[in-house]
Amino acid sequence: MLLLLTIWLNRMVKIKKDATTEEKIVEAARTIFIKKGLSGARMQEIADEAGINKAMLHYYFRSKDMLFEMIFRQSAQKLFAKLNIIFDSDMSLFEKIEKFVGDYIM
Repeated sequence: MLLLLTIWLNRMVKIKKDATTEEKIVEAARTIFIKKGLSGARMQEIADEAGINKAMLHYYFRSKDMLFEMIFRQSAQKLFAKLNIIFDSDMSLFEKIEKFVGDYIM
């Protein structure tokens, strides 16, 4: 029983560690993509920013395009969710536009 508990706890620690590494990679990639764009960003720069080696970066994300697509998808989902709230509200069209501009442009 103790052996099973130990194995389970070790697995949970690894899952948490993997999630943390992936989060570091995503944040690092977001930073580099914002600074340099998709074509200017390099996988080595992203790995350096995340504090990992390039092989580990490729373990989590096989290509720069896949990483960019994931970050873009996450950002678009956040944007569209907020836009839906604004445009589904009872505000007038002008108020909706003002709210959108205030939230996203300013």
